[in-house]
Amino acid sequence: MAALPPLATVADLAAVLGRAFTPAQEAQAERLLQLASAAVRAATGQDITRATTTDTFTLRRADPVLHRCAGAVTLPQRPVVDIASVSIDGTVTQDWWQDGNELLLRSYAWDLALAAHRPPQVTVTYTHGFDPVPDDIVAVVLQAANRAIVNPSQVRAETVGGESLTYLVPNGGEALGVLLSEVEKRALRRYKRASGTVRLRSR
Repeated sequence: MAALPPLATVADLAAVLGRAFTPAQEAQAERLLQLASAAVRAATGQDITRATTTDTFTLRRADPVLHRCAGAVTLPQRPVVDIASVSIDGTVTQDWWQDGNELLLRSYAWDLALAAHRPPQVTVTYTHGFDPVPDDIVAVVLQAANRAIVNPSQVRAETVGGESLTYLVPNGGEALGVLLSEVEKRALRRYKRASGTVRLRSR
């Protein structure tokens, strides 16, 4: 899988800081933006940038009366922009519809011999993510990267020779890479992946 691009650019960072970077500073800023973007993606479970993915999921049963479908799959990457193709156990089907990030199969014979041994496997090719990246996500990435630039040791306070310094580290761990603050994590909550998704593989 190709590496995902940073969620903010060096030009974005330079603009909010109101400064120009030297070539060495540009390289540092680019790397920190990559790390901050990785932290945001880890916190949300989302790629965020627009992309097309093929994933295989386990179909879950649905109440045909309540949900008016035979089975469903929750597509983990949001928002779902387009679904290009759907196949069940290798057989292409058009018997589906989309409701947000839910893929609903109109009908399925659960008593098939294959389904008796394991749940049906649904392969979906779909386009997802944002273009452009939302400003609040860009802001979190820029804040985290800038924090690492101005305070690379992530020091807040500790007592050394009468002077107090403290290190901004996660609970029970050491500061590695770029960290997100609790405020930033809260700002990202609405982008977090929905629970209950069962993904088998992607390509």
